[in-house]
Amino acid sequence: MGALYCYLNGKTIPVSEAKVGVYDIGLLRGFGIYEAMRTFNRIPFMWNDHVERFHRSTEALKLTIPISDEEIHKVIAELIGKNIPEDKDAVIRFILTGGEAIGGIEFNPRTPTFYILVEPLEHLAPEVFAKGCKLIVHEHLRIFPGYKTTNYITAVLLQEERKKAGALEILYTFQGKVLEPATSNLFIVKNGKVITAKDDVLAGITRKVTIDLAKKEFEVEEREVSVDEMYAADEAFLTSSFKDIVPVVEVGGKKIGSGIPGPVTKRVIQLFHEFTVNYGQT
Repeated sequence: MGALYCYLNGKTIPVSEAKVGVYDIGLLRGFGIYEAMRTFNRIPFMWNDHVERFHRSTEALKLTIPISDEEIHKVIAELIGKNIPEDKDAVIRFILTGGEAIGGIEFNPRTPTFYILVEPLEHLAPEVFAKGCKLIVHEHLRIFPGYKTTNYITAVLLQEERKKAGALEILYTFQGKVLEPATSNLFIVKNGKVITAKDDVLAGITRKVTIDLAKKEFEVEEREVSVDEMYAADEAFLTSSFKDIVPVVEVGGKKIGSGIPGPVTKRVIQLFHEFTVNYGQT
């Protein structure tokens, strides 16, 4: 494949030529919405759910999406064709800001900045799924936690600490409650019951699929989860658009359960694989 292409404000252009203005309110004030998904079999996964979440987030920030959902879908298909080899899947990201700032702090909703990036998906190493991963813990409640804003300041600052610890993710907790990893959702398992935080978290799309699949065989609860309850769990796993479902065997230096991926986690991973292996194929 040659140079990557992207979509920016109505045009498909090489990424190397894409530029956003220095007065863009997304850069000047960090005011923007981010949405991300992956493909299975080169088909955007759970497209309708992602678009619905994108609309909820943009409405919360009073932003205007400049093109239709159908046009966005066509652009993504074009970029997959240009950027992604036939045997690969894609990471899809789109970013919407208020456009050029007015007086440094306001924006015109009729002139947003909107761009779409499509890149080859890099899979996690197989041993991560076989052996499980570690999380570090940080006390943090995201601003507008129910919406996918471009504010990832805390996550960015903690990347060096995460890597030093050999951790896959950063788990946010707040006032004794388990919330979510920086770019994922967390589930725990206790006595065969699958449990995940309900409030003050982003409603992940892979999270939603996982809940629906797990309900076929297990009791599932969406509710407040305490930090103590998490450490006493039999199993844990995280869900993410770019990571799928990953067993969690250690949090904050403490072993979860037996310290290896558990049977419920393995079964949920299997259910997810069965759901996605032929996704979009007729």
